Amino acid sequence: MAPPAAVPGLNFGPEVTYILAAVLIITGLALAFWGHGLWSTVMSMIGALLGSAVGFLFGAALGGLIPGLILALVGAVIGSILFTKLVKVVGLLAAALVYGLLGGQARFTQGQLDPALIGALLVLIVVFGISYYFIDDIIGIITAAIGGLLLALGLFLLSAGTVTAGLAGLGVFLLGALVQTAAIKKKKRAQMRAVPTPPPPPPPPPPAL
Repeated sequence: MAPPAAVPGLNFGPEVTYILAAVLIITGLALAFWGHGLWSTVMSMIGALLGSAVGFLFGAALGGLIPGLILALVGAVIGSILFTKLVKVVGLLAAALVYGLLGGQARFTQGQLDPALIGALLVLIVVFGISYYFIDDIIGIITAAIGGLLLALGLFLLSAGTVTAGLAGLGVFLLGALVQTAAIKKKKRAQMRAVPTPPPPPPPPPPAL
């Protein structure tokens, strides 16, 4: 077997490179085929990490180490909650981005409609609607793509070659997307069948004599 590829800018030994490649391959396969089930846990961890980092930076800038640690804890909780409710956050982020691109300045004149605000509201409604109805399928495809990319990177570190690693990553992405999409549709059908049917209405009372 060829020696592992060197990581540019890092002086890793072959043992560390093998371990890193194995972690990337295993993580990639897990995300490609089971990413939808792992999504909530992964996003919760990412949100907690980002929230704690932002909270610590604000707290440290305002009052030093102790306020930084307190705000880091608060930020971790808020970030975890927000990222697990990503379907509700995506629309807000898209609306804020459009509002900024359209030159919105948060200045409102009585009797006039702000074009940037109208555009942001339209984007919010559209993105939220698409995310709400197709979020499961979107998550399955995204995690499959990330999994295929991680697997390709792991194979590249094992000197599998750029073309081989790329084709393997593409194949895992396509297969993982198909597997997850089929599993999501099966789960939805099972949930629809599990919905109890309402009981029939009671019979009408007998006519009075």
